[in-house]
Amino acid sequence: PPPSPARAAADRPKTKRPSGNLQSIWILLIICARRGKCDPMKLLILSDTHRSLGFACEAIEKEAPDAVIHLGDHLGDAEDLSFAYQDPDFYYVPGNCDYAPTVPQMLTLEFDGVRIFATHGHLFGVKRELTALADAARERGAQLALFGHTHVQCLETIGGVTLLNPGAAGRFGRSGCGVVTISGGTFECRLETDTE
Repeated sequence: PPPSPARAAADRPKTKRPSGNLQSIWILLIICARRGKCDPMKLLILSDTHRSLGFACEAIEKEAPDAVIHLGDHLGDAEDLSFAYQDPDFYYVPGNCDYAPTVPQMLTLEFDGVRIFATHGHLFGVKRELTALADAARERGAQLALFGHTHVQCLETIGGVTLLNPGAAGRFGRSGCGVVTISGGTFECRLETDTE
């Protein structure tokens, strides 16, 4: 007679669930399978759209990112973009012009082994200096800190933390955005403007 289901299950070889780095690789493979590719992940970084979404829409269409991170001012813009574009994932934080926000002031995200700290920047005095922001990112184990608020593009490293400000994406002369490409636990950043 055929073996009982319990006996058949007991006779099957046991599969061991991966742990540590193998578990991270396993999770990455699952993510890649869901995305249908294992190419580098592309993040589009936007900030300070201030109800002017033309450049932001152009950037999303041009870059075709896997995710968009909006760094505030205005939170409603980020929500509108997330409804208009269903394909990329959206993450956002409020800015100083977003009154009574219902989302956290700061996010710590991780993509393919790269930890990212995202905030608008006004709480860290980024118009004066960037050390407090770099310290906050380092305390959270982040290699990359994203911020806005100044409307001025910035890409520099302080104390081992890369700081990226995409500039203002709307209504303030030259519009800008940032692009972060992540692969295998490493990342590259670039800044784009509407004049390029």
